[in-house]
Amino acid sequence: MGSAEKEADISLKNATHRTFIYVEVKKRGISSEEFAEAERQLETYLSSTHTATIGMVTDGDRVRCIRKKIDPNDFEYIPDIYAHEGQQTTHSKLVRDIPSSGDQSLTGLTPIDESYEKVLFECHSIIRDTDGLHDDEALDELSKIIYVKIFDEKKTVKQGEKAEFTFQTYGSSNPSEVASNIRVLYEEARDKELEIYSKRIPGYERSRGVFKTQIKLSDAALYNIVDELQEYSIVDTKSDIKGRAFQKVLGSAIRAGMGQYFTPHPVVELAVGIIEPKPTDLILDPFCGSGHFLTACLDSVVENFGGKIKDVDLFEFKFFHLHGIEKSERMVRIAMADMLLHDDGHTNIRNLDSLLSFENYPDILALRDDGNRDPAVFDVILTNPPFGSIMRTEVKNLIGRFSLGQNRKALPLEILGLERSFQFLKPGGRMAIVLPDGLLKNKNGKFVRKWVEQVAEIKAIISLPEEAFNAFGAMVKTSLCIFRKLRAQEAPNPDSNALLMDIENLGYDATGRHKTGSEIGEAIAIFNKQVGWS
Repeated sequence: MGSAEKEADISLKNATHRTFIYVEVKKRGISSEEFAEAERQLETYLSSTHTATIGMVTDGDRVRCIRKKIDPNDFEYIPDIYAHEGQQTTHSKLVRDIPSSGDQSLTGLTPIDESYEKVLFECHSIIRDTDGLHDDEALDELSKIIYVKIFDEKKTVKQGEKAEFTFQTYGSSNPSEVASNIRVLYEEARDKELEIYSKRIPGYERSRGVFKTQIKLSDAALYNIVDELQEYSIVDTKSDIKGRAFQKVLGSAIRAGMGQYFTPHPVVELAVGIIEPKPTDLILDPFCGSGHFLTACLDSVVENFGGKIKDVDLFEFKFFHLHGIEKSERMVRIAMADMLLHDDGHTNIRNLDSLLSFENYPDILALRDDGNRDPAVFDVILTNPPFGSIMRTEVKNLIGRFSLGQNRKALPLEILGLERSFQFLKPGGRMAIVLPDGLLKNKNGKFVRKWVEQVAEIKAIISLPEEAFNAFGAMVKTSLCIFRKLRAQEAPNPDSNALLMDIENLGYDATGRHKTGSEIGEAIAIFNKQVGWS
């Protein structure tokens, strides 16, 4: 603690030899002021580590027990420290026990099936109800739990049969010891990830080390979640089931105010269906939010090419071809958790502002094999940039990076997002981007439309219904725009074929409820028939 070294009187440690309870003892007969000072000293011990949350101070007559709350500098009084004995001590510990029936189980735990898809939703409810967190805060903490649970399963698999799982309540004396074990495991997972990927990817810790933020849950919430999840295997569960289970949780958080980071699934389905991602494509969403475009591309490639390409090629696509940039640290954790549940690819989501100068993305520039510093390395861009914000004073610092910012004192954020998306796109590359209709129709957006005509072939403008984003907190009329970036020396062709289409039914109404008669499949078919990519 700073420059001082102090020792607690009694330290109760978990199985990994990390303290989970401190006890401070004083001689009988000390004054009230001395007892209060001993209590403050106990609080400093608890504040100095994230693995310990419970402390007791006593002089033999007086006993005071405290618990560290989610904020490590905030404490509350509790009646007593937990008793050692409990039901959990009578249950044998969970170990990797592979069934002899020939099942393709890696962990020996129970995979989540359709009947238990709600298990992640129940964990989210435990977090929200036990600690009183807002839905988006609870989703953030659940993402950390998913991260550490998957790490524990993979770690235990490597240790061989009969290896003990750390992510369990059995064998611990009380909830505080369970919580302490999970915090230590989370720390190990984070350190291992940084150790591995920092050697492979330039600037990894700065742009992807978002799990450095500690788990903020109380001991009770952590214990209850571990108790709920411990018998299940995330690793052995099919990715489509895991994805649906996570989307149920994400949906409630979106309705609670995270809509600005979310693109409705039918819009994502429309964009991905038209773009037709391939296993060889390098794909980027420079404003990825919850990462929905990326997981949809992964699902599309698995569905359309799984079994038709080598396993190593599919592995390479999952781990090296899906990329995202997102400014919100919380949303990066959520997107990474979703990618993990889709069997990885999470390491390529960066916690950065996508409008920065390109030296901030050394790992993107490193994707080139020709030594060129041009960031146009991606075959596909799918994105829904934030719009509505007017960049004023910021534009002065951005003008040198954007042609559309020249001689302008203010610009809507979506214009900068559009140009940045083209800057990342290879010549000949394909783009699907959601843009406000004002940019496509209004007089003050004419300079943007003229610029687009010089850099891209317009393949389609698909007008989305008024209610497309209403259920998610946005009231702006939008269109899905499909472009192909012109190659070097390729002149704009004003006679190229472009599809203009109105979609009236996306499969949900203005409140987000299901609505029959979706036109998504028909729209994709019309594009392929009338325009296509040949």
